[in-house]
Amino acid sequence: MAKVLIWLASGDLEKLQPGILYGTNARKFGWLDDVQFVIFGESERLLLEHPETFELLQQNEAAYCKFVADDMQITEELKAKGANIIYVGEYISNFIKQGYEVITF
Repeated sequence: MAKVLIWLASGDLEKLQPGILYGTNARKFGWLDDVQFVIFGESERLLLEHPETFELLQQNEAAYCKFVADDMQITEELKAKGANIIYVGEYISNFIKQGYEVITF
């Protein structure tokens, strides 16, 4: 099985877009058996400023890091938009244990 976890961490939308586009299309067209997204770091704040990109990731069931969101004081804003906010350490580790390849943007 081919599985990937796409970890979006950049604060630069141009650096995130290839990962978002690839992961979205890989899911849509069945290029891989499974694709998961984790939003971490500066990308959490950045996506709040880009509603269309935020919504695309919502359709892909992305998970946002609660620790980072709390630290940046954006948790409530993310929650209001429907973001899945969790502590991602164990979440990411479980995907790695299941054999997911991690790609970071």
